[in-house]
Amino acid sequence: MIRFFLPLMVLCCWTLNVQSQKLPESLKAKVDAMITEELDNGAFPGASVAIGTRDGIFYLKSYGYHDYSKRFPVREDDVFDVASCTKVLSTTFAVMRLFDQGRLRIEDSIGHYLPELVGSPISSITLEELLTHTSGMPAQVLYSPFVHNAEGGKMFSSKKSDEYPYQIGKNYYVCRNVAFDTTYFSETPHEGWRQGCDRLFINPAIDSLLYAQIFEAFNPEKRGTYAYSDTNLWILMQIAERVSGQTLDRMTRDLFTELECENTYFNPLRYRSKERCMPTEVDHVLKRDTVTGYVHDELAVMAGGVGGNAGLFTTAEDISRFCEMILNGGVYNGKRILSENTVRLFTASPLADKGIWRGLGFDKRDPENSDLGGKSSFGHTGFTGTIFWMDAESGIYMVFLSNAVHPTRLNNRLNSSMLRTELWKVVSQ
Repeated sequence: MIRFFLPLMVLCCWTLNVQSQKLPESLKAKVDAMITEELDNGAFPGASVAIGTRDGIFYLKSYGYHDYSKRFPVREDDVFDVASCTKVLSTTFAVMRLFDQGRLRIEDSIGHYLPELVGSPISSITLEELLTHTSGMPAQVLYSPFVHNAEGGKMFSSKKSDEYPYQIGKNYYVCRNVAFDTTYFSETPHEGWRQGCDRLFINPAIDSLLYAQIFEAFNPEKRGTYAYSDTNLWILMQIAERVSGQTLDRMTRDLFTELECENTYFNPLRYRSKERCMPTEVDHVLKRDTVTGYVHDELAVMAGGVGGNAGLFTTAEDISRFCEMILNGGVYNGKRILSENTVRLFTASPLADKGIWRGLGFDKRDPENSDLGGKSSFGHTGFTGTIFWMDAESGIYMVFLSNAVHPTRLNNRLNSSMLRTELWKVVSQ
């Protein structure tokens, strides 16, 4: 099997168990204790973890329940909404394949692939700038023009009241009666409209208005500086779909099929029941009740569940196979998935000389100032409470999935505990 960045030495805590494919008992007990503690502290109702090396999974375990009713224990084949991990596992993965095939180049511009945007403020932005979040496009709340207070007042308030009963942020409450712009949102099906949940359908014509908001917010003076934004990967999805002639969900399904995975897809209710999907937030803004089997992220909702920035559902085991493929320089189970040069290029830090450690699509951290840092370490996190992280030098990876935003994103216990980072420190020591 081809090796990528062959390690000079394998960490001592792993060497005794490589042949038996088992996690050392002391490390297993530590991981168990850390996850169980935060589970008991209410950081999340359920979770799944996988730990391994480029040679395979050493440890796979699920914890807790789907929600706090404790009716459904988490199973290893239950799918989680992995939120922004989608940016790598789907969009970047698809771009890497197209790059390998010579069908796109990262130095080319948006306008080169989307000629209808030639002449727009963002036309000259390159794919590399999209992938490294240095495009100058800020983070935006793109859905806000399409929802309003049915009573005619403000949509949000800084104080709780009978009119503003639902808290969605610190000192941030949404009105009781939300109404939709019925030109673009509907609670009943329309032919050709996208489905955002059981009772939410979106007019595809909304895309032109999203672009208008993006053009207005673009700040060319910020181009070249790092600013994390979902918009970058949303546009990259449009490019990948245009170049390939396929939808992102089809490309992703095909790529994960090559990894021998059966539980990775967008819009999971097409493939399984709600009882096998981990719930996320009770949504009071788009009136979706408890979101289960549909994407949590609002931009991906407007894309019909298939967003370049979010929307993928998967398991810890399936992500593990992706990690093993990357750590083996693009090879999984003896089969070439990506070229080694492409893996090396996308997981590097092309802007490190500017103090920007971000990879191409992959998240990377400052090796001097982050516990996730390291020149050979990379992965991605997700807002719903997810992470996959790996180190190319040692060949170790970790996947942790949870639904920490259930029933509300106000629960900050997972972030404040730093559990995801602390797990990586323990696993990679």
